[in-house]
Amino acid sequence: MFLDIDGTLAGFVDDPALVAIGEPTRRVVHRLQTVFGGALGILSGRCLAEIDALFDPLVLPAGAMHGHEHRDADGTFSLRAPSPESAAKVGAMARAQVAGLAGVTLETKRDIGFALHFRRVPAQAAATIAAAEAIASASEGEYEVQHGACVAELKPAGADKGAALQRLMQNAPFHGRRPVMVGDDFTDEFAFAAATRLGGFGVVVGTREPTVARYRLAGPAAVHGWLERLVQEEMP
Repeated sequence: MFLDIDGTLAGFVDDPALVAIGEPTRRVVHRLQTVFGGALGILSGRCLAEIDALFDPLVLPAGAMHGHEHRDADGTFSLRAPSPESAAKVGAMARAQVAGLAGVTLETKRDIGFALHFRRVPAQAAATIAAAEAIASASEGEYEVQHGACVAELKPAGADKGAALQRLMQNAPFHGRRPVMVGDDFTDEFAFAAATRLGGFGVVVGTREPTVARYRLAGPAAVHGWLERLVQEEMP
């Protein structure tokens, strides 16, 4: 089982820093981790430190920042990062652009990822996306834009949630199992496709179309209910 966070386990809020994982959700994730023999991972655009804070005291296998931060079930950690010079340049450009976009906020991820959020000001969508695309173009291939729900994220090129899922599937306790990915956003499509290629499937959350996911759940409350039923079915 692979789970996204925002829009999947937790609802969206204007400020991503205010998102919380409730104790009932942490509890069901922990129980599923036990049921699956540890084969439960988080695939998220959030950085690993944020994931750990949300699920504390759980320490889960994860592909964080769309796979740029990676932690296997045995705790092995790796980071795929751009050059410090490129990250500093892109960060400075992102801050300058956001300063001229009223209502748009900048989320900095480990000083290498930069998310331009326009959830509070949907009228700024086109301008925000154009600004992010211009910054990515100026990075000479080191950065790309990851589009999401009311966000244009500048992330280092060369990683996505699909690659993160495939990497986790190479090692115990995931290896040899059928992967199921649950997520809501465009970023999760890579993981849905990877899960399908490996004999599993995707579960999209919400009404977004098109999708390669095989199944659909209405929202975070429906995700929680489904996970609870899985625990009840699988526990002796």
